Amino acid sequence: MGGPYVLTEGLVKVYPKDVVALDGVSLSIERKGIVGLVGPNGAGKTTLIKVLTTLTKPTRGRAEVLGYDVVRNYEEVRKRVSLVPQDASPELYLTPYEHVYWYLRSRGLAKGDAAKLAREALEKLGLWEVRNRVCAKLSGGMRQRVLIASALAVPAEVYFLDEPTVGLDPIARREVWKVLRDAAESSLVFLTTHYMEEAESLSDLVVMINKGRIVEMGSPRELLGKVRHRYRVVLDRDADTSDLGFGVVEAEYGKIIYAGSESELSEVVGGLARRGLSFSVRATSLEDLFIMRVSGYEG
Repeated sequence: MGGPYVLTEGLVKVYPKDVVALDGVSLSIERKGIVGLVGPNGAGKTTLIKVLTTLTKPTRGRAEVLGYDVVRNYEEVRKRVSLVPQDASPELYLTPYEHVYWYLRSRGLAKGDAAKLAREALEKLGLWEVRNRVCAKLSGGMRQRVLIASALAVPAEVYFLDEPTVGLDPIARREVWKVLRDAAESSLVFLTTHYMEEAESLSDLVVMINKGRIVEMGSPRELLGKVRHRYRVVLDRDADTSDLGFGVVEAEYGKIIYAGSESELSEVVGGLARRGLSFSVRATSLEDLFIMRVSGYEG
């Protein structure tokens, strides 16, 4: 390897009609492990994956994977990475075994190696028992795991997975987590996710992106240390919070009031109860740091 696993400097991607998907993204990932890229829809996650996997060219700036420029040396990059694209689906007329095996063969692996790696990947993803059933007859979650098995069966140095666990039930999601952790022992696993819990539980490094810009980056522990509040109080979106005397943050799923201590929480809860407002309370997490960065809330 001739450089960091992933390197970007001032990366910009502008689509037609002046739609800015990436706006000066700079990052350097030096070590193997799991990188979780999180952000809302339209934040630029998928575009960044597409640039790094040579599927789209940046407008400005540069990007390297394993020391190879993604534009000038795209063939070298493609030899060394494996990808699960967003919204992909397996070939429905193929069985899981055929899907993984022929994908490996298309990557240049010999018959014996492809057969061995296909079996190992299907066993790890809990698909060996249905290996000869056509994908058209599998559940949506199983089809998603076929795609993951195909990508992770490849002996790659960097795995890119764009929202790989969408549609999986909690048990299947955690099975995939285990496989990703195994892969990260020898490679870089770079995945996007909408699940902040997933990023917090799984990632060695979390990158938060919004409107094409990185708004936070660090280990889960480092980022959790930036959350100065212990509690999150969530109200309905239409709750009347005027003249409450507390800072209110508008989120996608409701209104949030943050409390830094038990005494402050008691004050907030008492005020809401006197107004007859319904609410829920939970401990803060990485999701709250992201909400604060996106909303500009300082607390």
